Amino acid sequence: PRRLWDLVSNRVVDVDQFAKVDGETAIPRAPAQGYWAITHSWTADMQLCMTPINGYRWPVPVPAGVSLEAIRWEALSHGAQYCWLDVLCLRQRMIQRVPGTTAGIDDETESAEREQRLEEWSVDIPTIGNIYRQATNVIRYFNGLGRELQL
Repeated sequence: PRRLWDLVSNRVVDVDQFAKVDGETAIPRAPAQGYWAITHSWTADMQLCMTPINGYRWPVPVPAGVSLEAIRWEALSHGAQYCWLDVLCLRQRMIQRVPGTTAGIDDETESAEREQRLEEWSVDIPTIGNIYRQATNVIRYFNGLGRELQL
């Protein structure tokens, strides 16, 4: 993965910081203790929120009533230190300005953000399967991110 959620410091970090130096080349890799991946179903009530976890770089879609803090504590309580969660670790599309905040970007910045997102997605989206395969553990939310299973 390109980025991981460091649950202890509660921020998204680039995997470059875990790079193994081979001669003069730095080879990005996951932390030595591995990482967990979180998979979830998308729900109709996803809302955008800005968060310091990703440095306010893009709005993060989460279901209504769900907090990233609750997901963080759940993963920590199971022993995770680093997690890959798509909405935090993959640059998300700026769908709209976030109501009630100053979050939003002007057209010129939006164009640059769009180009960077498309460039990252061209590499990251086709390799998502590998992210889950290489994870130490996978947390699955079948009823939406952060929601308990209901049948």
